[in-house]
Amino acid sequence: MEMGSMAEPYSWLFIENVPLLFDKERITRQLKVETWLDLTQLLKEIKNEDLNGKSSQSAINYVV
Repeated sequence: MEMGSMAEPYSWLFIENVPLLFDKERITRQLKVETWLDLTQLLKEIKNEDLNGKSSQSAINYVV
């Protein structure tokens, strides 16, 4: 078996300028969580604007 044909199970993840070597599955899972958290924060901000009396149309335009 050739070493070049094997898929690397690890990949680099950079946090600021710090390189970290992780299992690719863990990196994929972490990026999904971060994306979900970013979307959760955006939805909270949209809800706060609606509660403060601002137009929900402007929030929708922001998302698009």
